Amino acid sequence: MKNASKLYDARINAHNILVEFTIQEYEGLVKDVVEKNEFQRKRVRSSKSVYALLREDLIKQCVIPPVVLALTHKIKYQEDDVDDFKDKLSQAKDHLVILDGLQRTHTILDLLSDLRAKKDEATLKAVLESKMRVEIYVGLNRLGILYRMLTLNTGQTPMSLRQQIEMLYLDYMTMNVDGVELVRESDAKNASRQNQYNFKDIVEGFNAYLDRDELPIDKADILENINSLEKLSKENQETELFERYLESLNRLVLRFYEQCGPVEVSEEYIKEKGAPFGKNILQVLKRPQCISGYGAAIGKLLDFEALDRLVSRVVNSYIFAYQGSS
Repeated sequence: MKNASKLYDARINAHNILVEFTIQEYEGLVKDVVEKNEFQRKRVRSSKSVYALLREDLIKQCVIPPVVLALTHKIKYQEDDVDDFKDKLSQAKDHLVILDGLQRTHTILDLLSDLRAKKDEATLKAVLESKMRVEIYVGLNRLGILYRMLTLNTGQTPMSLRQQIEMLYLDYMTMNVDGVELVRESDAKNASRQNQYNFKDIVEGFNAYLDRDELPIDKADILENINSLEKLSKENQETELFERYLESLNRLVLRFYEQCGPVEVSEEYIKEKGAPFGKNILQVLKRPQCISGYGAAIGKLLDFEALDRLVSRVVNSYIFAYQGSS
């Protein structure tokens, strides 16, 4: 490994470090990353694609375009100590995200696997010793990563904004944000308690906030990414916006619950009128339509300068002040 250069990206408040890896070093760094991330895009398998041609080029030891990585975890390292940076990077590799070059990475890993299966030791050794360039963003938060992912992928066949949010914020499943517990569909349990929310619904709501649109995303296209970029460029890259959004939503739900309590629609009403949108205030507010509507509405309030920042106490005070005056 060799550090080639280091530049500061003032737009997203992070350093971009250009590093030279051998293919073997890169494999060791990222092979677990692509296997563990369930929200990562699938690889392209068409035999006629450029990725099939890339396999042959790698065998001929071509120089491929740089792959771009980012760390979702801040690391402290000695500025001019390459070995120290390499060690710290290896320790934090579970927090790596591939911003650009996922299909190239899959191609590299597939080729190495095939060469090992064929026991073609000479070709395998030559490929492993080949060098490649990797750009690594260090010190930026997830919003900055999301912004940079969109700028790198616009013009290609991109993941939707929702998919990228899922990928970047997956580790919030195990983090404590304002006492909130996020539940995945695979967890086989319902988000029935006050502090529980479906991860998928929260992602949709955060997507609605960033896009200022409560309607669900049907497909990924270039226009979606361009519109998202316009919204993201206005956000504060120095804050963890997902946390602020989740905190404000949770405190709003709890505030309404304080006002309404555990009151539920009676069984007699349900028999006569049919199933309601929600039997109680928690069921109503935790519906994906409400969560996405909240995200879009808060985003528009910020655009209209009715709110100056996304902080839970400010948002909730505004909403309840408005509710009291209407």
